Amino acid sequence: MVGFLLVLALTGCVNSWDGPPHFVHIDAIQLELSPEEGAATERIEEVWVYSETDVLGAFPLPADIPLSPEQLGSSAEITFSAGIRANAISSTRQPYPFYDAVVENLDIDYGGFDTLALTVGYTELTEVMVAEDFETANRFQESVTSSGQVIRTEDPAFVLDGVGSGLIVLDSAHHTVISSTNEQEYDLGTNGPVWLELDYSCTQPFWIGLYVKNAVNAQRVPILILNSTDGERNKIYLDLGPVVRTSPDATHYEITLDAYYDGSAESTFVMVDNFKLLRYP
Repeated sequence: MVGFLLVLALTGCVNSWDGPPHFVHIDAIQLELSPEEGAATERIEEVWVYSETDVLGAFPLPADIPLSPEQLGSSAEITFSAGIRANAISSTRQPYPFYDAVVENLDIDYGGFDTLALTVGYTELTEVMVAEDFETANRFQESVTSSGQVIRTEDPAFVLDGVGSGLIVLDSAHHTVISSTNEQEYDLGTNGPVWLELDYSCTQPFWIGLYVKNAVNAQRVPILILNSTDGERNKIYLDLGPVVRTSPDATHYEITLDAYYDGSAESTFVMVDNFKLLRYP
């Protein structure tokens, strides 16, 4: 019923139907990637639905999507796009620009019902840069003013994926970590979207940003503070476009990772993994 009301709100008007709508049930949208595209972790929370001419709505997953036989006819081409929460903000939900859309040709009947198992990957044109997955190395280097550090750990209690993850442990003696990927020189220039994906778990806040560099200057730009997850795993899709588009003279970028002990416990931690930069060349 919630999904049905949502589609009414988004389409603006609904014709009276001669019978009950045709429902399409989608339990979840799976992500499948090739090994060179990194870990297939996702936080796909909704599905965006389109006919050939209209936006039919955005529906939280799992979803029961009502389709009008009167509006669409007995056969229709319906497109489904995976929706994410941009920048960890619930009000900025949108289709993720790097996931494939899925097109289905459906026979639509009054009172009909379909269940679809949808799988997406990155679009063919997506350039994926696996910036750090901590499987064999750790590209993060701390500044000389840091009293703590980013370490690579294989301790199962602190590994989010694979055999290794990044770990920051903070306390009164190790209270500051200011770090960035070391000499990676990522080219993020594009006329299209450019995003960062990251998996994390933490018991206190930490900052993610970019180190913007050109031939003369370098500037650290904090972008987003990620709050405590109380140790639960989370994933973020961070839109880097505003920073990249306001630094047209940048020759390259690095990722920054900063944390300052908040004193909320005797010691706190930040776990990170699967840093990916994505853009359209």
